[in-house]
Amino acid sequence: MAIIVTMTKLLITLAVGFYLNKKDILDAGTCKKLSSLVVNLTSPLLIISSAGHVSAGSQGELILLLTAGLVLYCTFPAISAVIARLLHAPADCRGTYRSMVMHANVGFMGYPVVQALYGDISIFYTTIFNLGFNLLFYSYTLFLYDRDAGNTSRFEPKRLLNAGTMAAVLALAIPFTGISLPDLILEPCSFIGSVTTPLSMLIIGSNMANYPLHDIFSEKRIYAVTVIRLLVMPILTALYMSFLTDNALLICMTAMTIGMPIASMVAMASSQYEKQGRIASISVVMSTLCSMVTIPVLAVILKLWFGV
Repeated sequence: MAIIVTMTKLLITLAVGFYLNKKDILDAGTCKKLSSLVVNLTSPLLIISSAGHVSAGSQGELILLLTAGLVLYCTFPAISAVIARLLHAPADCRGTYRSMVMHANVGFMGYPVVQALYGDISIFYTTIFNLGFNLLFYSYTLFLYDRDAGNTSRFEPKRLLNAGTMAAVLALAIPFTGISLPDLILEPCSFIGSVTTPLSMLIIGSNMANYPLHDIFSEKRIYAVTVIRLLVMPILTALYMSFLTDNALLICMTAMTIGMPIASMVAMASSQYEKQGRIASISVVMSTLCSMVTIPVLAVILKLWFGV
C-alpha cells in the first residue's frame, strides 16, 4: 500500500509541474535554478540528516554497501558498451545511450521511493551504495558526452568535489567516528532537505512539458533502453547483492534504487549538445512515465522474492 500512495503522490506532483510549465510559471530558466538548488543544497542536506538514523553497530553493513556499490559501478561502463553495440546506437550518440544505462535517477526519485518502502535510514544506505554514481558521472560519463560531440576532453578531479559527494563522505564519517550531530544541526538539515522530493518531481514534470508525445515515443531504441534501465538492471543488481549478503532489506533497497528511471543529470549534462541533448531528454521523460508502472511491479517482485 505504501508504494501505491508514494507513486500517486509522485504522479500528482509531476502533473502539477507539467501544468505549471504550460502556464509559464515554472519555465526552463526557473527549472534550471531549482535543479541547482536541489543538487547543491537540499539533497546534500537530506543525506546528512539521514545519517542521524544510523547506529554505530551498522559499520559492517556500510562497508559492504560501499564496496559492493563501487564494484558495481566499475562494471557499468563495460555493460553499457555491450548494450550500446547490441542496440546499434549511432556513433555520435553511443556515449549518450551508455549513460542512460549507467545512471538511474537516485537523487530525484530513488530517495522518496525507498524512504516510503524501507524507512528514513534507507536514504543514507542508498547514498552510500550509490557513491560511485558521482565518481563515474563526473569522470567517465562527461568524457563520453564530449566524445559524442567530437570534442576533446580530459578528466578534471575538481569535478568530483561537488556538494553531493562531499555530503556522502561526511555522512559516511558520522557512524565510523562515533560523532552524534545535535538536533540543532540535524533538524534544520532535515527541514530544508525535506523539500527535495517535491521540488525534484515538479522539475521533472515541467521538463516533460517541453516535448510533444510524438517526440517522446518516436525513438525506437529508447524502448529497449527503458526496459533495461527499469527492469533488467535492478534484477541483475538483486542477483549480485544476493551473492554478497543474506540481508533481504539491503538487497531490496539497492535493487530498487538501480531500478529508477534515467537520471535527470543525463539530460542536464548533454543539453549543451543539440542531438545528444534531445535524445537524453526524451529518454528521461519516457523512462519516468514508464516507471510509474514498473516501480510498483519491481516492488512486488522483490517482496515475493525476498519477503521485504
